[in-house]
Amino acid sequence: MIDDSYKFVNPKNTKMRKLPAGINSFIFVAGIFILFSGCSKKNGDKVEPLPVITPTVNPIPYSVVAYLITPPDKTINPDFYRAAKTTLEKLQVWYKTQMGNNKTFILNPVVLDTLTALHNSTWFIQNNGDSISSNNAYYYNTKYELKQLLGSKFDTTLYAYFAFVDADFSNSTIPSGLGVVGSIDLNGLSGSQPDRWVGDAGHALGHAFGFIDALGPSTNDIMSKGWSSYPNCVLTQAEKDSLNAIPFFQAQ
Repeated sequence: MIDDSYKFVNPKNTKMRKLPAGINSFIFVAGIFILFSGCSKKNGDKVEPLPVITPTVNPIPYSVVAYLITPPDKTINPDFYRAAKTTLEKLQVWYKTQMGNNKTFILNPVVLDTLTALHNSTWFIQNNGDSISSNNAYYYNTKYELKQLLGSKFDTTLYAYFAFVDADFSNSTIPSGLGVVGSIDLNGLSGSQPDRWVGDAGHALGHAFGFIDALGPSTNDIMSKGWSSYPNCVLTQAEKDSLNAIPFFQAQ
């Protein structure tokens, strides 16, 4: 394919004055240099391909099972995948640091699986009726989709789920065993300043572990306003006690 950005165009179609041979030679050499410099830069900006992913068939009991869900009207974004995977690994370390007893949540050997959704991206952000969307369309649509994709393997008593969905919404999680964020978060996580978005995912993950939004005095609490200051947010002692009491947190 020819790159039209390198064509020299005389928009007025007027006659050009003949230049001395030396200047013509200089322009020719300079043009060749610019051309090859531009091509070299473009070739150097190649996007790294998505790594080969072997789906997790039997997740570890009481682990966080995470998915990047890509609707069929989109193609899987390698930057989203890498950013989401890194986010889970960062949060595993952050929770361990906060707990102070070497406990944190378990990730599977394949940290982040991928799924192709059954519905297009607009379906995730619309009300699909009370039986599916209930009073929180983004969250319940995603939960419905996971149930359809996983069937009887979907079990929030044995696993805590986290879904990164390439659809136009942000964190929309309620306390229940499933954390959900959309492409607003994914764009933030794959951008140049991902920390606040990692905090948002950490907040959603807290909901997956059963936490409600904190209304207490600690504004640094990740379940309150603290998520936006990640990694300088905290778990309250009550939240640590709660995590100590569930099988999803184990010494590692």
